[in-house]
Amino acid sequence: MHPAGPVRARIQLWGVRGTAPSPGAHTVRHGGNTSCVEVRTGNGARLVLDAGTGIRACGAAIDGESDNVVELVLSHRHSDHVFGLSNFGPLIARTHDIAISCGNATASELRPLIEALLGPPLFPALHGVMDRVRFREWSDTDTLEVGPSTRVRRYPARHPGAASVLLLEDSSGPVLAFAPDNELAWANPDPAVRAWSVALAKSLRGVPMLIHDATYRDPELATHVGWGHSTATEATRFAVACEAGTLLLFHHHPDRSDDEIDAMVDECATLARSLGSDVRVLAATEGTMFEV
Repeated sequence: MHPAGPVRARIQLWGVRGTAPSPGAHTVRHGGNTSCVEVRTGNGARLVLDAGTGIRACGAAIDGESDNVVELVLSHRHSDHVFGLSNFGPLIARTHDIAISCGNATASELRPLIEALLGPPLFPALHGVMDRVRFREWSDTDTLEVGPSTRVRRYPARHPGAASVLLLEDSSGPVLAFAPDNELAWANPDPAVRAWSVALAKSLRGVPMLIHDATYRDPELATHVGWGHSTATEATRFAVACEAGTLLLFHHHPDRSDDEIDAMVDECATLARSLGSDVRVLAATEGTMFEV
């Protein structure tokens, strides 16, 4: 996708699955690595959203570049979003400094997790690795400033153990919304849930690209209420409410085949048209790059 005007951000997908890595013939097209998205802004900032197993390939691409600081922003601390960090080349090779922040944890809460991931018994003790890590505080009321004119806002997701929906903005407004784990509960009549959904859609209104949790198909939802994930059609209805430009169905179930994902995209594109929306619906696919 190429914007008509100047490029505000280049968005690279490195990991698009949820729950657990799922390599194999059924995922070869859309990819089997867990959550990781890289964003290069037009003003030179580099952000990595989540540190799932996809961050290994992301690190390999970064290793040959001269930037010496990588901003890693975690949506939350569940294993499929953090467990790739010990294979992030720029950190393990100690060629880059890593500034880490988290949408649902203070710096003091985040540090023990990162130390555990990067040390025994989960990983060999490597001298100097933690010296390259800087933990950024991120209070509930603050935006995270990343480079010139780039900021990240966070909004509460509905997910067990807490998680955040991340909104990247520049001086021209919203750029990207990232909601990898978020239970929209579209059919839930609870006024509090509906108010939360309306408020979140308002906060993300007009975002050019929405990357949203689409773990389930509608028939699967009844047995997964409260698990913290959405169906692809719920994500589509939400993208329409947000007036998003493009929706990337994300956090694919590890057992979901590429063909099944393609069928979900077709179903969701039809749904969007029936709702009078021209939002573009695509499946998140490892290796693809988008320009906003």
